[in-house]
Amino acid sequence: MANTLKVKRSATFSDTGNPSSLTYGEMAWNNGGNKLFVGKQTNNGGTVEPFHISTLADITAGEGLDVSLGSGNADNALTISAEDATVSNKGVASFATADFSVSSGAVAIKSGGVSNTQLAGSIANSKLANSQITVSDGSNTTATSLGGTITFAGTSNEIEVAESSGTVTYGLPNNVTVGNNLTVTGNLTVNGTTTTVNSTTTTLDDPILTLGGDTAPSSDDNKDRGVEFRYYSGSAKIGYMGWDDSTQKFTMLTDASNSSEVFSGTLAPLQIGVLTASSVDGATIDGGTY
Repeated sequence: MANTLKVKRSATFSDTGNPSSLTYGEMAWNNGGNKLFVGKQTNNGGTVEPFHISTLADITAGEGLDVSLGSGNADNALTISAEDATVSNKGVASFATADFSVSSGAVAIKSGGVSNTQLAGSIANSKLANSQITVSDGSNTTATSLGGTITFAGTSNEIEVAESSGTVTYGLPNNVTVGNNLTVTGNLTVNGTTTTVNSTTTTLDDPILTLGGDTAPSSDDNKDRGVEFRYYSGSAKIGYMGWDDSTQKFTMLTDASNSSEVFSGTLAPLQIGVLTASSVDGATIDGGTY
C-alpha cells in the first residue's frame, strides 16, 4: 500500500523555476526554490494563477510557532503566531526584512529604523533601566520618574529663575532682599538717589569722610556741607553742624530746618575745655561783650 502523496515537482533538484499554471487547488513543489505552490482561482474565474508559500518545510510543530493558511476563494493569507517563550522554548524564531530581524531571541532594527507611528505607544517606566532621575540640593534628594516635571524655583526678592527654549537662567531680581549677613570682599558702589543704613552700630575704617561728591566741583551749588542729626527736646528736632555756604563759617544749629541742603535755625551753644582762636568777633564771654 502506498503511503506517499506526490504532487508536481521540479524537473531537477536545483530547478528554481515556478510552475507556469496550476488548476484550482492543484499543488506543486519547487525543490530548488524551496517553495510549495497551490493553484488559486482569480476572482473573475479566468486563468489560474500560482500561489506560493516559502520555506514551510523548515517550520515544524513544537518550535514555538503556529502556522495557518486561510481557506476559500478569497485571497489567502499566511498567519504565523509565536508562542510565549519559556526556559526550554526560546530563540526559535528566525526571520528578517530590510528593516527588522529576529534571530536566536535577539531583535535588531536595521537601516530603516523605527517610524514615529511605531513609537506612538508608550513603554512603562518599570520596564526600563534607570527609569528615574534623582534631584538633589546636596542635602535633600527626590526621585522623579521619566516624564515627570522638575521645577527650578527661586526665592522671592533674592533669586529669579527664567526658562526659554530649554535654557534655565538664574539672576537677581530688580529688588533684592538679603535675609542674613552680606559680606562684600571687593569694592561696593551704590548708584542711587537715597542710601539708608538702618543699623545700631556703624563702624568705618576710613579716618576721613568726604562730603559733597566724588569729584572736585567746578561751580558753587550754594549748598551747605555737614551732618544733620535728629534729637528730642520736648518734641522731635533736627540739629546741624557743618559748613554754612552763605556765611562761609563752620556752624552748629539747633531747631534746624533743611531746605534743599541749605540749613537755618538757632545757633547752638558750644562747650569745650580749651578754645584757641586767632580772632574772636562779636563774642559774649561770661556776660561781657568783647
